[in-house]
Amino acid sequence: MLLTRNPKASPPLLLADDWILLQAAHDAASKNLGRSPTGHRYSDRLAKQVLRLFNLGHRDIAIIAAVAAQTERAQAYQSYSLNKLLTLVPSNEGGRQYRLSGCGASLDGYH
Repeated sequence: MLLTRNPKASPPLLLADDWILLQAAHDAASKNLGRSPTGHRYSDRLAKQVLRLFNLGHRDIAIIAAVAAQTERAQAYQSYSLNKLLTLVPSNEGGRQYRLSGCGASLDGYH
C-alpha cells in the first residue's frame, strides 16, 4: 500500500508533489547508474526500488536515489554471478562432459 497524506482515501492516492519526488529520485538513480531512466530494460525494477523506499517513509531524493542505485547494482551483480555459474559449456574431452563456465568444474555424465 502506498503511503499518502490522506490514509483514509480509497484507493490510496499520491499527491503531485509525491510523484515529482519519485520521478526525480528515479532520474537521479538512473543517472547514478549511467543509464536511461526510460529506455533501460531494468528501469521498472529501479522504479520499484524507489517506490519501496518512498513507502518506507524516505523523502530525501538524494538518499532514495543512492540507496536504489546501490540496490540495483547489487541485484545486477548477483544476477550476473548466478547466470555465470549456471552456464554449461561442452568440454573438449568428451561428448557427455560439461563444465560450469568460470569455475572449470566438470559434470561427468550430465546431459
